[in-house]
Order: sequence, then C-alpha cells, then structure tokens
Amino acid sequence: MTKGPAAPLHRYHEIVVRMAPSERQPGSAPSARMTSGGGVPWHYDAWIYTKLPLPVELGKVEPASGSGAPPPEVGGLPLIGHEEITVTWLSYGEYLSLFYGGEESMLELRRRGGGAISSGLRGLLQLKPRPERRLRLWWSSQSPELEDLPWEILELGGRRPPRFSIVRGSPGKAAPPLPVPDGEPLRIAVIDPAGGAPVALSDALGSLGPGIEVVWIEQDDPSKAIAEAIAAGCEVLHLVADGVVPFGLEGLLDLSGDDDATISPRELAAMLRGSRVAVLALTPPESPRIGHLGMPTVFHAFARFGHDSGEGPTIVAQIGPMSPPVSRDFWRAFYERLAASFDVEEAMSSAAQRPLVTPVVVFLRHRLGRQFCRPDDPALRCPVWTTAGTGQTPADQVLLTVAQVTADLSITRDLLDAARRLETRYASLGLDFPGTSAIAEEHKRQSRLDEVVDESSERLLKDLKS
Repeated sequence: MTKGPAAPLHRYHEIVVRMAPSERQPGSAPSARMTSGGGVPWHYDAWIYTKLPLPVELGKVEPASGSGAPPPEVGGLPLIGHEEITVTWLSYGEYLSLFYGGEESMLELRRRGGGAISSGLRGLLQLKPRPERRLRLWWSSQSPELEDLPWEILELGGRRPPRFSIVRGSPGKAAPPLPVPDGEPLRIAVIDPAGGAPVALSDALGSLGPGIEVVWIEQDDPSKAIAEAIAAGCEVLHLVADGVVPFGLEGLLDLSGDDDATISPRELAAMLRGSRVAVLALTPPESPRIGHLGMPTVFHAFARFGHDSGEGPTIVAQIGPMSPPVSRDFWRAFYERLAASFDVEEAMSSAAQRPLVTPVVVFLRHRLGRQFCRPDDPALRCPVWTTAGTGQTPADQVLLTVAQVTADLSITRDLLDAARRLETRYASLGLDFPGTSAIAEEHKRQSRLDEVVDESSERLLKDLKS
C-alpha cells in the first residue's frame, strides 16, 4: 500500500465540451458589449469529444471547412457530436448583482443558464459517473466572455453529485504530479502586499491541520513577494488580489492597489516557470474596487485571467461573491482535503458541497488527476510496458512512467495538430501534402500510447485495492 495521505493517481473518464462562436451569425463578438447591457443574443457551437459510450443523443457533426471547422480530436478524444449554446447577454454588472440576491436569485440565474444550452448538452451535465471511476467534464471555451458565467454552479445545482468534476481548460496539456518529501507538509504561500486579506480567509488558514504549513509573505512589492515564495519552495500560491479587465478583454491582477503595477497571465506564468508552484488560488480583498453599476471588477478579472493562463499552474479562482462564513468554511475544507488527497478536484468536491453559494472554479492543468504525490507513491512506479508498435525506441520492453508517456503526448499532439493545419492549407491550394501517411501513422501511435496509459492506470488501481 502507499505511504502518505494521497489517493492513487489515475485518469478520469473524460468528456470535452469545446465552445466557439457560431459562424451563422453576423456582427462582432459580444465581449465589447458585456458592460453595455441591452440583452445581446449570441450563438455558440459546442463540440463534444469523448471515448465513452453515452446514453445521450447528440447532434450530428456536419462536414465543415475553413476556420469554423472543429479539430477532429482534442487531447486524444475523438469528436462525436455537436450541440449549441445561445446566451442573451446582460451587462456584466447586472449579471453579477444576482449573486447578492441570495439563493433565490441564483436559482433564477441557474434557470436562465439552463435555457441557454441545447438538450443534448443538458443531458451531458446530468450524467452519473460509473462507480469505479470519476467523471471529468472539460468546459473548454474558445471565447473569453463565456468564462464570466458560473456554468459549474448553474449545472451542478444545490448539491454537488459525487465523483463528478467540471473543470475549465483543455486536456491537450498535462503536467506530472509534483513529489512532496515524506514527512513534509504541503506549503502554502499567502501573498497580500496591499494588506487587504478578508478576515474569513485569515480565520480559515489559521486553523488548518498538521499536513499544511501556511507562510504569510511579508513583502510590499508583489514581484519580490512571489520570488520569495518560489525561493521558499512553496507548492501552493494563494494571492489576495484585486483585478481589472481593460477594454473587456484580458484579466489583470492588481496586488498592490496600483493600476500601473498589474500582473498579466503571461507575466505570472513566466515568474512561476521552473518553480515548485503547482496550484494558484485567487481570493479578492475584503473591499474590492467597484466598477460598472456599483459591482466589483475583480471576479470578471479572475475569470479572464484563468482563461489566458494556459501555460501556468492549476488555478482555483473565485468568480463571484461569497458570504464570510461560506468563504471561511470553503477555504478551510479545501486546504484540509488538498493536504489529504493531493488532488484539487477532490478538494473542490469536498469543500463546495453547495455549488449555488460557492462560485469557485478550477482551471485545470494536471490531467493525470493529482497535483502532488509522495516519492514512494505508485504514481511514480515504473511499470514495464511493451512499447512495440507505439513508436518508442527501442521497440521492445522499456521502463516508462505515466508522466513520461503523457509528456510525449502533450508535445507530439501539438505537432500533429500543426501538421494537420498544414495539410488543410495544401488542400485549399489544390496541392498534395507529402506528409499525409506520416500523419496517419502518428495518429495510430498516439492512440496506442493512450491505450497504454489507460491499461497502466487500471493495473495501478487493482494493485492498490489488493
């Protein structure tokens, strides 16, 4: 059996919902209208990818070409269906005001959200996971304005179903779990240069168990504070930040109260690159800045920041207001469960039992299922895999880990996508692409590697159960 608190590393059953603006409508994207009101309807395509047999009838995938054509697969999952989303946009301030009306207002917002999605998509969100595996639904938006809406709490309802996780992002990238030395606690660096941390957060972090060490970074300069946390080897970074969304596009973090000293997603990703930080948590200050219609701008900024942070750590972000008691209970339960399981999704399921009043979302970057593990964890075990036919060298039995194979897939899928785009470009010019056979062979190789990872995960689960 595994020493330490962590649950076994394994892959979820996965479904990807990839959303993009529909080409059947005129006009410009609604992002510029998000703060102007007027009830603007906008149509989105929702492309469904999975290997699972689904008890849901989905719309057919019609042949398409050009920029509106969806990729044939995402993260090794094939395209199997098409659904639609139609959002009638309110002003952002009007939308956010519903959060302050209590559960009755949130139920009304949930009703509106349910009316925005087609029946097949609604059926996906009501699926029940199988007992042996958890189900992960990737909510992957190509349109940043869709990140503003709390799809998770609208569809999960008043009570979170067990073994079901909704995360934001795309499964194309994967990071292996970070080893935490035996006997060492999980270290959380809290960065609050402006001194605006909510009392509820301080209370939550002040009463955690022995599996977590909380370090409050005493530094007024945000960049120096982040550098200090990195130098200390902290695994989790909890930022108390305000935020702005200039021109309604990119979300920027403001940690110092100075509009000229904001941090963009790319800047923070560059700071954290090569560090031990695997999880980033975002909390608004006690008194956030006020924007349009008297509503805070920080939640809008957190949603857009997460959308643009594809190269950074897994992000846990609050995208709507929470009452102090709910906030205190959430962060305490979240971190206690994270220390026990090393799994952000499991920690979210434990802490956010009432999704309607807990508008916290996960932008996932760790597809394998956990962010951390112990050095002697089976997750790091090297099983002997028969790699003949998978494109590995040498073509016999070699020692590989799940992380190594997933790293291969993460890189080569990007290359395969680029080759397919080039093939499409050749076809549009009436030319034969010389690498068509190589694309087909690489697709087969990646499919075989997917099977190898699945088989290994099943073996690990059986070993742990025995």
